[in-house]
Amino acid sequence: MHQDQRPQLYWQGLLAIVAAKLLVHTYAHNIYGLHRDEYLYIAEGDHLSWGYLEVPPMIAVLGKLATTILGNNPFAVRFLPMLIGAISIYLIGMMVCEMGGKRWAQLLAAGAFLFSPAYLGSNNLFQPVSFNQFCWLLSAYWVVRIIRTEEPRYWYYLGITAGLGFLTKYSIVFFLLSLAGAFFLTPERRMLRSKHPYLAVGLALLIAAPNLYWQHAYDWPVLRHMQELARTQLVYMTPADFLLPQFLFHWSGVLVWIVGLWGLMRIPVLKKFRVLGWAYVLVLLLLLALSGKAYYTLGAYAMLIAAGAVVWEQWLGKRALLLLPIILVLNAGIIPYGLPLMSVEKMEQYCAYMKDTYGVSGPLRWEDGQERSIPQDFSDMHGWQELPGKVAAFYHSLPDSVRNKTLLYGGSYGHAGVLNFYREKYDLPECYSFNSSFVMWVPEDLKFEYQIQLDDRWQDGSPYFEEVRLVDTIEHPLARDPGYIFWKNGAKEDLSPVWKEIVIEQKRENGIYRE
Repeated sequence: MHQDQRPQLYWQGLLAIVAAKLLVHTYAHNIYGLHRDEYLYIAEGDHLSWGYLEVPPMIAVLGKLATTILGNNPFAVRFLPMLIGAISIYLIGMMVCEMGGKRWAQLLAAGAFLFSPAYLGSNNLFQPVSFNQFCWLLSAYWVVRIIRTEEPRYWYYLGITAGLGFLTKYSIVFFLLSLAGAFFLTPERRMLRSKHPYLAVGLALLIAAPNLYWQHAYDWPVLRHMQELARTQLVYMTPADFLLPQFLFHWSGVLVWIVGLWGLMRIPVLKKFRVLGWAYVLVLLLLLALSGKAYYTLGAYAMLIAAGAVVWEQWLGKRALLLLPIILVLNAGIIPYGLPLMSVEKMEQYCAYMKDTYGVSGPLRWEDGQERSIPQDFSDMHGWQELPGKVAAFYHSLPDSVRNKTLLYGGSYGHAGVLNFYREKYDLPECYSFNSSFVMWVPEDLKFEYQIQLDDRWQDGSPYFEEVRLVDTIEHPLARDPGYIFWKNGAKEDLSPVWKEIVIEQKRENGIYRE
């Protein structure tokens, strides 16, 4: 198909679906509180760097941008994920258009994305996931443009996207490797004979270079993080745990994406884009071999949804749109597992009903392999908001002479993150932690005689304080962790040198200490 034969983009219909996407997320953005991970990423935005112990730098930059413009509030935190989800809908419509799909295919693909429980869940949280999925989709779009037009500039757009995608989430490497392998498996391998693909790789590496240098300087924290994931979470993954969710992520949306995969391999109108079909197969096999988490593949489905919509339009024409109400009706019962639409107490009742009546228990399985009463992500959004107020009430009840010598310490990034997120609101000092990337910016030299410690582990005593007393705890019954608040006083020795020694030891253990 030549460029002038491309169907028109039905931008009016796509913008209507984009608006629906934004409205849904605006409604749901604060029904539950922020997720523990969101507090970490916002905290990283307050300490900008070319890298962090668990993620590349892009999420921190985006967090800083959002909170600087919109303020320190849940809407600001979740605005960019909902926006990138809305942009993804429009981009899917553009991809359908490039593949030869007319308005009915464009609307079907956009609607299937909108009704996907997985994408609704991703675009609700400020995590690298949404932006990573967008980079996968944009990479696939450039591949379609490369194949359809054979214009060299799209190789460089792909290189820029790959580099920025690497700075967003390292897992894009799996998709890029799969795309490269897919080119070799199809007649489009002829396109690799020019210099442009290799110059694009060089461009991607140039963009990724600052983070690669940072990783090298700190002895590759990403590898240690992957080892930790493999030890604590991926160890529970079986092939069934990985493969079964692939058919459940989008629920009845499988009617669109699986037809898209088949169409890329078999339908003449999509034959030239077969690279995308092979890329999906290869990334699936690669992540299965590496015992990756099931959701690591989510970025690959939008391109299959686009292809599937083209096939359905070929088969049914305008009637292909009848799939949308079918998908919505079939997905309606599952959407609440991805996007908070009701109170958590009602959600607990709903989960029990769906489990007892229809056997829906998969979303209740946590990363430790055990089933609970609500999804893990939902539990991770509760209880945190209690902590700043309770800490502040106790902290400000202390005499000035004591308060000025009190250190706030969080046992996890969630504890430290939520206190720092609401620090100005409650007039609190900075809370420090040795957990996750927080250890990177803990100062070695601190003078204090008292400590307020937040932790999920019970503290029977301390080698450094005479008294350890429980002050308060998270009260929400469905919160994932207890969130104990301890008061420690009666220092047994000068704590400054002890603290410095502990900080140095913790930084050495994480490979980030510099003499």
